[in-house]
Amino acid sequence: MSDVLLNGVDFAARINVATRQAGGAAAFARKHNLKPQAVRDAVALKVIGDDVAKALGLTTVLRYPVVAQAGRLATGWEIQENLNSFIRSSGSQRAAAPEFGISEQHLSNILNGVRGFAPVLGRLGYGAPVLRFTIAKVPA
Repeated sequence: MSDVLLNGVDFAARINVATRQAGGAAAFARKHNLKPQAVRDAVALKVIGDDVAKALGLTTVLRYPVVAQAGRLATGWEIQENLNSFIRSSGSQRAAAPEFGISEQHLSNILNGVRGFAPVLGRLGYGAPVLRFTIAKVPA
């Protein structure tokens, strides 16, 4: 993926500049029709809502650290592909599920996007997800 990933430090720099230019967190919130507490939480890096990120021209994305490659972050698509490969090499979902310590139904729910990847990440060689930001694309 060619998108530039921004981390929490980049986000903090952007929101600090934007709130200062707006005249404070409450003024930034009014300008973008947001709740002031949501903006204050984002400035403090407690909770960064999608709506606050969007007001800064950013989109929030989850990435997964690759344990064997320091600094490399994988996409959800890569996790899905590796999970599918693991299941194929195991022969079936029924055979793969115990490898993750979950039921066949739970594995099926992960594959279908009903549940998150958390139970399979460690076995596939990934760490817990991290929040990153990309610059939002403007529709043509």
